[in-house]
Amino acid sequence: MGFYSKYCHKRLISPNPRTHPQDYLTFLLNTVKENQYDCIIPYHTHTTFLLMKNKDLFSQYVSIPPPNYSVFAKAYDKTKLLKIALKAGIICPQTYFGENLDMIIQTIEQYPVIIKASKRHTAGIAKCFSEKELREKYLEMTKRLGPCIVQEYIPNGGEYGVYTLFNHASEPVALTVQKRCRTMHSDGGASTLRETIRNEELVAFAFHLLKKIRWSGVAMVEFRVDARDKIPKLMEINPRLWGSLQLSISSGVDFPYLYYKMIMKEQVLKNLCFMEGMICRWLTGDMRTFLKNKKKLQFFTDFLNPHITYDDLSLQDPWPFIVSVISPVRNPEYDQYAAEDLNLRQNPIQELITGVYP
Repeated sequence: MGFYSKYCHKRLISPNPRTHPQDYLTFLLNTVKENQYDCIIPYHTHTTFLLMKNKDLFSQYVSIPPPNYSVFAKAYDKTKLLKIALKAGIICPQTYFGENLDMIIQTIEQYPVIIKASKRHTAGIAKCFSEKELREKYLEMTKRLGPCIVQEYIPNGGEYGVYTLFNHASEPVALTVQKRCRTMHSDGGASTLRETIRNEELVAFAFHLLKKIRWSGVAMVEFRVDARDKIPKLMEINPRLWGSLQLSISSGVDFPYLYYKMIMKEQVLKNLCFMEGMICRWLTGDMRTFLKNKKKLQFFTDFLNPHITYDDLSLQDPWPFIVSVISPVRNPEYDQYAAEDLNLRQNPIQELITGVYP
């Protein structure tokens, strides 16, 4: 979408950082050597990981965001993060650590359980209702995505995110809190409608955890309220700019600009205020959920709400939205390539994590 924005000054096509990470790094390094840029701000998990791990390659040519890789890994790796969170007193889903599946199965108290890739974000999450299903999916996912964790399933009683910017001294300087109102799937996934709220308890949990790992930079700390006991439980940290960024901006917190100032070592004054009750909608995603949602009238009344803004629709900059709607029609092979990418048996990113690449 960004390719077609009127605010985009220059457009480059790079190798896929997910399938060809070394080629991507070489391309990016050559780009910053040949042109003068202030900084690189990654907005995808794969590119953020690659830049954090290879900061030394770029440091003499361009500024790279914080934190250092050792800190980044504590948020990126779910196994490390959950162990730190549990020691810090943060309530998490019951998690079964270890690589021995038989040992994990012996300690599981009840099904369903969830399998998550430990060192991958935005990758598939498997829900298993039996031991047989767990064995099959665990073996498939570890082969495709590397080390995985098994957790108890948390019935969805509400999903919340604490969105923040921490300075170089690991102190918070900007904040919003968002509640997911609608998602692509009934049990979670990408949000299509969300609202800014106040929740001091979640903010305290998130800040405590981020300070514990000595975080600096942007982060989203995700919680899910357990429908059984109404207790919010830590899901993960998203260690980059988030998909619902427009809601933060609409609520008065310009995270990209503040982030840029921090990267360039300019002063960022602490201001944890934001507008409560702002609502933002991912229009194309929300319309996909229309047929599956029973509250269809709500979709139309949303348009009449004066507090709603949009992730992907702007009258001042309309082409990104238009392209997002027509691109699957214009490029019918997209789904085929996406499916091949998601089902790669050889996982270059995982190989890079485990040290196959230098």
